[in-house]
Amino acid sequence: MTRVASPGPGISNVVVTELEMTDPAQLRPGRLPEVNPTVVRALRPAPELSRFFYRAVGGDWYWLDRLSWTYEQWTEWVSSPGHELWSCWVEGVPAGYFELDRQNGEVELAYFGLLRGFAGLGLGGWLLTEAIARAWDAPDTTRVWVHTCELDSPTALANYESRGFVPRGTTIEYWDTRAPSPGPWRGSR
Repeated sequence: MTRVASPGPGISNVVVTELEMTDPAQLRPGRLPEVNPTVVRALRPAPELSRFFYRAVGGDWYWLDRLSWTYEQWTEWVSSPGHELWSCWVEGVPAGYFELDRQNGEVELAYFGLLRGFAGLGLGGWLLTEAIARAWDAPDTTRVWVHTCELDSPTALANYESRGFVPRGTTIEYWDTRAPSPGPWRGSR
């Protein structure tokens, strides 16, 4: 699956939605999950951890743009000023994560999601609440934003809106989706 410049045979029109919050008071917390999660910030650049979550979470949702990245590219991403990686753990097992990208008072929720085995436990709304709260932690934050698309989890857009994000606009991208997303590891499909 790749983005392409224009539509054609086998190419899907994909709606991408950008959402934002401009005030921390917009946050509507999710319910408490059915499990006891812990959220941990990676205090040093961890390219292996970022790539692990990117593939483990995004493999089902066409997150493929960065799979060809080299170790150096992953290191540059996690070492960039303003980058934060937070992971969610349940009973000693990674359950989900989010990555924030702070730039000039704005915070992009760059990546967010759960591993497949943790869906349906109330973790999604709770972890998104944690992500948004941490995005607003810096006193100079004026805007928190995220984008999602039709290829993401079917619950993603509703979760963002339920937490208080407001749609800012949509764009159309063209994606070659003739092959299914490969899943979190080779051969999982």
